[in-house]
Order: sequence, then C-alpha cells, then structure tokens
Amino acid sequence: MSAKTQRRRAAQRGYTLIEVMAAMAVLGTGILGILAMQGATVNANRRAQELTTATTIARRWQERLHRDALQWNYPTYGSPLSNIGNTWYFRPLLAATTTGWVLPTQPTGLAAGTPFESAASNWWGQDVPIGDANTSFCTHVRLTRLIADELVRAEVRVWWFRTGGVRPTAYANCGRDTDRDMMGNDTTNVHWVYMAQTLDRHEL
Repeated sequence: MSAKTQRRRAAQRGYTLIEVMAAMAVLGTGILGILAMQGATVNANRRAQELTTATTIARRWQERLHRDALQWNYPTYGSPLSNIGNTWYFRPLLAATTTGWVLPTQPTGLAAGTPFESAASNWWGQDVPIGDANTSFCTHVRLTRLIADELVRAEVRVWWFRTGGVRPTAYANCGRDTDRDMMGNDTTNVHWVYMAQTLDRHEL
C-alpha cells in the first residue's frame, strides 16, 4: 500500500474520544466565561440604576430644601430666624443649632392638593409613605446653622440596602431616631449617596 493511500485512509477516520472531550472542554470553558460576564454585566447595570435613582432623589431633596429656604424671609416681623417658622423643614432650627439626621417630614394641615413629599421612595424614585412595603430608598436630612440668622448647611443622604446585606430591625421605616447617626458608618449592609449645600435667608 502506498504512502499516499495510507494518508487518505487516515484522513477519512473519525475523531477519537479524547479529541471530542477536549473540544467539549474548550467549548464549556467558553460558555462559562460568557455566562459569568453576563452575570457581572447584570449586576453592574443594577448598581448603576440604584446609584442613578439615589442621586436623583438626593438632588430632588436639595431642590426642596432650596425651595423651603425661600420662605425664610428678611426683613420680617421679628428676628430673621423666627421666620424659619414659615418653612416646612427648617422649623427645628428655631430651638437648636442642628437637627441631627432626621426624616424630612411635611407639616400637618396642608392645603388639599399639596404635592406629597416623603423620606421614603420606591425603586423608581417615587415618594411613598414611610413604612410602605415598596420602599427601596430612604432619605435623611441634617440642617445646621452656620451663621445664626443668615446661613444654614443642608446635608442630604440617600441610602439603600446592598444586595445580600442584612437588614437590621433598627433600619425599618427608614431608621429609628436613635440609630440614624450610627447608620452612617454602616458601609457593609448599606449604600449611601451624600450631597450638601449652604442656604441663606431670602432677602425681600
């Protein structure tokens, strides 16, 4: 039998079991890599969505505080600070130099049709009542007088639970009054977005 014939017969033989298994191993490794990459992409998109929504909520609350500061007018009937009583969220500064971290809460008895504003938000960033089952994000606000009758530092932080993190009972309903200062140090279970601005009284 000639060498040419032998080569032709060798070329016509099928793949061996070892060759098939090697090919399957290479294919399987590639598929696993694609699946892992897809999972990482999904998680990254989720984190980006959470960060975008939290940042939007923080900006919205800064705008609300800026709007509220427009009701802190001067001159007024009493001291400049006393007119903070006409605001929604600055009122606690009448009795203290700082509010500490609090849940921003609308005053009661507002006129019908007043837009609802809450410290709790759902996955899409829409305000929902405190304690609502659809709450995904919570907002804390801290106001501090820098100059007694003229300037206030307004800090806003928005938080949400990390995927896989524990959910302490103390964090229910956007956090208990006695636990909000401590919560700011929890970067294991919670993500945070912080924003700050200074607001001065509105000169008439």
